[in-house]
Amino acid sequence: MKKNRLIQFLGGKTSYYVLGLIILCTVAIFLLNKISFLFTPFAAIVTAIIPPFLFGLILYYLFNPIVDKLAPKIPRTVTITGIYLIIALLIVFAGFQLYPVLAQQTTDLINSLPDLVDDFQQNADSFLANTPFNDEMSQITDTFQDIANNIMSFIGNYWQTGAAGLSSLFSTISTLFIALFTGPIIAFFLLRNPNKFYFSVLSLIPPRFRKDFNELVKISDLQVGAFLKGQIISSLILGAIYWVVFLLIGLEYASIIAIAAGILCIIPYIGPFIVFFPGLFIAAQDSTGMLIKFLIAWFAVQILHGDLVVPRVMGDRLKIHPITILVVLLVMGDLMGLVGVIFGIPIYCLIKVLVVYLFRKFKQRYNRFYGQDGKYFHSAFTSKDYLGDEDRSAKK
Repeated sequence: MKKNRLIQFLGGKTSYYVLGLIILCTVAIFLLNKISFLFTPFAAIVTAIIPPFLFGLILYYLFNPIVDKLAPKIPRTVTITGIYLIIALLIVFAGFQLYPVLAQQTTDLINSLPDLVDDFQQNADSFLANTPFNDEMSQITDTFQDIANNIMSFIGNYWQTGAAGLSSLFSTISTLFIALFTGPIIAFFLLRNPNKFYFSVLSLIPPRFRKDFNELVKISDLQVGAFLKGQIISSLILGAIYWVVFLLIGLEYASIIAIAAGILCIIPYIGPFIVFFPGLFIAAQDSTGMLIKFLIAWFAVQILHGDLVVPRVMGDRLKIHPITILVVLLVMGDLMGLVGVIFGIPIYCLIKVLVVYLFRKFKQRYNRFYGQDGKYFHSAFTSKDYLGDEDRSAKK
């Protein structure tokens, strides 16, 4: 009797195996759906662990090159402790020297922002009144005004819901504070003995899969490390450039706008432009000349940062299409809130590596049973193959 390749592909010998496999999968899905409440605590644990662990990884990738360079001469524990002390002193110094100024600027900006928006709208209306498109732009302005009024009305009518939503806000803030406190502790142990955790996990992996596990870790280390380290450094550089440029052109609230732009640059594409509109209102309220200087400075720095700073800081390991980044930010923001927006890209990179690994294993199994009908290409899974395929797809 001729053997069926599909049954062999699925790992069986007879059609009863396939039938039993389908029945068992159906029963498993049904039972898992019925006992889904048992997995809620595990989901809560994972959600609580991810932010501090990712923050610890950021610190690890930032400081590990320094610790490795000094390790032959200075013990790793001494180097890490020294780095932490220097950072603590810088934070204390910045707190005493910069906090009063930044706090005052932030308070003034928040209090004056509604007036700035109104002034900007009045100036725009007076400018458009002298153009042929006055009627069309008036209709658009009225439409946006109606939308804003409806939103404010909704908030006023359902303020109870908004008050109830404060619990999620406090939860997010507490999660961030916990991550800021525990992240350095995690980074300390990773930096002190970076191979201990890895070999502890490797010992739990069956020997047959350890080669694939090594490749998964290597790829994840290259891509996630490049993104986390590069994004932080590029954010600091962007904030410093904006601060110098805004001071040179004499923009009001230059410090707070530059710092906000640098911090929000951690969120790709979306973050910096959140700060763009307050800066636009401030510049327009000052004068037309300041508005022109602000627009030129803003987009010149963005182009400089995107073309010169980011490629050199982040390298060429992380190849994600801008549309993919926007989709990931939207999905992760909906699933995990602020934490998902900040750490969505590293999580996506890890998921992508795992999915590519599983699909290439499927390719290898397909080629084994159906190779005579045509083979899958790029079925090997190594860091060289994986990153090389991304290089080829990026060039296309």
